[in-house]
Amino acid sequence: MEDAITLELIRQAARRIKGHVRRTPLIPAAPASDFPNLWFKPECLQVSGSFKARGAFNSALSLDHAAAKRGLTTASGGNFGAAIAHVGQQLGLPAHVVVMEQSTQTVRDRIEGFGAVLDVTGFHWDESWDHASRLAEERGLTLLHPFATPEVIAGQGTIGLEIMEDLADVGTVFVAIGGGGLIGGIAAAIKLQNRHVRVIGVETVGCPTLHAAVKAGRPVKLDRIDTKVPILGARMTYDINLALVRKHVDQIVLVDEDRPKDVARWMWKNTGLAVELGAATVVSAVFDRLVDLDPQEKLVAVLCGSGDDGLT
Repeated sequence: MEDAITLELIRQAARRIKGHVRRTPLIPAAPASDFPNLWFKPECLQVSGSFKARGAFNSALSLDHAAAKRGLTTASGGNFGAAIAHVGQQLGLPAHVVVMEQSTQTVRDRIEGFGAVLDVTGFHWDESWDHASRLAEERGLTLLHPFATPEVIAGQGTIGLEIMEDLADVGTVFVAIGGGGLIGGIAAAIKLQNRHVRVIGVETVGCPTLHAAVKAGRPVKLDRIDTKVPILGARMTYDINLALVRKHVDQIVLVDEDRPKDVARWMWKNTGLAVELGAATVVSAVFDRLVDLDPQEKLVAVLCGSGDDGLT
């Protein structure tokens, strides 16, 4: 199943979404940090607030005209919902976005600001997804999955293409994991070009979705999640995501729940970037050296989204 995501599919996505999303730069962490060879990939600078714009635009632009015009719906922790709302505004398509009850007010405001219908239903993402699926069936809307289709994964994989173009000798790339769409796309884009680059997945201790799935050898649904980073709080993954992680991701590490808030404040103070707790979780893994690092190797931490949840 992992073979469904090819380098050419990701390159096609890059061509398709060009002009609809920002090509984010690599920003050096130096001189603020103790890591002179660390760069940040600031997807928090996307108009919709996160990397999700890439997969959302690639998914919508891959639809036939009739499916697109029926209107779009999805379920989200917040960021994919904001991205679909942004897509709807830019492409002139109706959008009905379901978000979890744990979503932040900031992301809800973004969704409504882009003109989408906001629907807050379900404490966990899978409950929100079930609701969105019923809406799609009842109202004839086109349902777009936030992390488990080739189109959305290839869209997120364009980040990996850009990292390799800008820092070809990168040694290790750190990526947050929610449902697995982001890391699956980035890891495929990188590993299909250079198998020697390490890709490290980052989850929190309270929501180890892919960590548990890799250990079990199959997708699992966590009975309970207890995380302070709800944006990464998908308690289940899918076969396509797990297959990509098993093939292309070198290691998954778990960050302590209390660490991301401190790091988010550090990021604001030292870089001027207001990153959400999901992005701060990734930086936490680097700062706390949760994997062995060569002092000379070049590192990239993907900042998946923006937000003020770490600053309040």
